[in-house]
Amino acid sequence: MPNIDPQNSEEVILLEWTSYERPQKKWSKEFYSSVLVMAFLAGVILYFIEGLMPVLVIGAMVFMLWAMSRTEPRLEKYALSSWGLKTKERTYRFENMNQFWFESKWGGRLMRINLVGAPWHLVIVINSESEDKLRKLMLQYVSYQEPPITWSDRLVKWLGDKIPLE
Repeated sequence: MPNIDPQNSEEVILLEWTSYERPQKKWSKEFYSSVLVMAFLAGVILYFIEGLMPVLVIGAMVFMLWAMSRTEPRLEKYALSSWGLKTKERTYRFENMNQFWFESKWGGRLMRINLVGAPWHLVIVINSESEDKLRKLMLQYVSYQEPPITWSDRLVKWLGDKIPLE
């Protein structure tokens, strides 16, 4: 495949796919009861330290978790063109992308892209069949680099192992 100059050419669609707009997992009742107990305890503690606002923030986060798990994600069309990644709303141009990598989450494959400006980070659900082709096409324009594992990543993993919510 020839290397296409995105600055001086018309847009050419290189790859199209359809996938869900976000990853999703159905949580069990035990998960929700654990989250509610932890949110209640954190809310009580933070209420006496800071007042009502942190309690409302915790409540909003618990509601968002519940609402997103109960709402089915829609199927969306994505395309990789000679200019960048096209989603339903907009085109993210290659010159605004720093790096990308792939990872697995909840039984699906994700492509993560760090951007120069807002929204700073994209998470795209991909089909595992098209991952190799997508990697080859993206490597022509953007560098592939997985983020380093930091102490906070190790701490979150350790806490997840020690305090399972399911």
